Amino acid sequence: MLLLNTSPKELGLELLRVLFVGVVIGILGGLAANLFVLGVGAIDGVIRQQMAGQSALSSGLIRWAALIVGAFCIYGLKQAFKMDRWHGPADAILGAHRPDAAFPARQGFISTTAAFISASAGASVGQYGPVLHFGASVGAQVRALFPTRLTPDIYVACGVAAAISAGFGAPIAAVVLVSEAILRHFAIRAVAPITVSAIVATAVTPLFFDRVSPYSVTASPTDWGLLPVVLGLGACAAILAIVFMRSLLRTAAWAKARNNDLAMVLLAATLMAIIGMLVPEAVGLGTQSVNDLLAGEKMVGEAVLMLLAKLVATVVCIGLGLVGGVFSPALFLGASLGYLAGFIAVGLGYDPSAVVMLTVVGMAAVASSVIGAPIGVVLIVFEFTRSYEFAVAAILAVSMSSFISTRLFCYSFFDRQLIMRGFDLRQGREFLSLKDISVSDLEVESVTPVSEAATGEEMVAHLRASNRTEAYVVDAEGKLRGVVPILTALAESNSPASSLISDDYLVLKLSDDLQQALSVARQFVGEAIPVVDDAGALVGCLSEGAILGGTLDRQEEVKGRERN
Repeated sequence: MLLLNTSPKELGLELLRVLFVGVVIGILGGLAANLFVLGVGAIDGVIRQQMAGQSALSSGLIRWAALIVGAFCIYGLKQAFKMDRWHGPADAILGAHRPDAAFPARQGFISTTAAFISASAGASVGQYGPVLHFGASVGAQVRALFPTRLTPDIYVACGVAAAISAGFGAPIAAVVLVSEAILRHFAIRAVAPITVSAIVATAVTPLFFDRVSPYSVTASPTDWGLLPVVLGLGACAAILAIVFMRSLLRTAAWAKARNNDLAMVLLAATLMAIIGMLVPEAVGLGTQSVNDLLAGEKMVGEAVLMLLAKLVATVVCIGLGLVGGVFSPALFLGASLGYLAGFIAVGLGYDPSAVVMLTVVGMAAVASSVIGAPIGVVLIVFEFTRSYEFAVAAILAVSMSSFISTRLFCYSFFDRQLIMRGFDLRQGREFLSLKDISVSDLEVESVTPVSEAATGEEMVAHLRASNRTEAYVVDAEGKLRGVVPILTALAESNSPASSLISDDYLVLKLSDDLQQALSVARQFVGEAIPVVDDAGALVGCLSEGAILGGTLDRQEEVKGRERN
């Protein structure tokens, strides 16, 4: 006999809610993704029409003018909406791991608009990162309008799945990629709505839009003797991905230190225009250039030049403030690298068909290291090539690339961004959720401080009366000056507290989160950690037991939510 925790009616209603959420987010996410992609293509097409038939200098000036206009628009958006930074896939991942925190949907929509402007103007940026985050924002908005028992992270994941599925026409890959890169686990409760969203988004595309898969490739039989070359390509892809990601972060840090957003985006626009004049393939999304590589229509020297130009152009654009994703550039870089590997393989005596296969494998290997979704990327390869052999070759290269990049850099570019912001996803969802609890939410014990003029003898009497072993010394304004252990007070009975306090003591602020409190507790030796307000005034103290108890309670709460 099958035992159910809910009645058939309740089960049916819950299934209807799941289907409703999946369908709504799938439709909205699919429409948004397609409109973004087609809109970028339409505007870029208009610019290219104006450039057609012009001299190299004239066409370069037209592209530069478009980029300059885009740069001013992006700067204006940032100032008008008081954006401290642009949001992207890293924020979608963080939103899924902090379901109690409000998802920044407004910032997501604005950031996606900025990315749309950048891509339309011809900046070397990706479109799928902004589309992904836009999908997450759509999911968050749907939850605000239609809340159900589904947790916020599932709404976000549904939005991301819809965007990826619509963008690539790969619903299976979308479901796996979301579970792998966004949720970071495969949950039964999440599979149904995510799958519905992905399938609906894929179905929406041919109903309303005349679009096909962005990349076109004809798979050929694979020579399994190429496996050493595939593994070598995977290792080279890891190095290229690391160079790409480190260059992006360092350029962004340099630009931020300049503290002049307008100058940086104008510089990015100008440098992009110059690079575009020298290597036109580096302009924009680069989808056609990748398809040219997949068709074998480029010379070796052209592929080398395209790789270098795209690397520099993307680092300049994204690093200096032209907003966009990193997935499309990673695919471009991987295709160029794989294309070169293919020509090396042909030189070693392999069949010329190896060029196409290695180009696809290179795309997967670089992209997987950048976005941190090896299985999802392999499934994208499988869905747009329909080739089991290509997928097997891709998973070998992806495994090698991911193995190297995770050890030398991080799980993904987005994870490294979050680490730099103080969010380390490697610690797990339960640990990350500790940031949602502040010290003020814990059991801060009130204490009676002593003045700086109090003698050791007076402090001993005070500590005996309060049954404590440490005295908290404050100045005339109530600000904490230091801590005096009872043994020190006993040894220096006639000395004032001001001469006995130690500058080497740990302290917590009321505004600190539980994660910071736990970090301090690991280093603390003593009775309790003093707690102060933002002005430095003593509020009380917090025991290690209270910190540990708060941590365990929070972790159990998160696990319970997952179980339910």
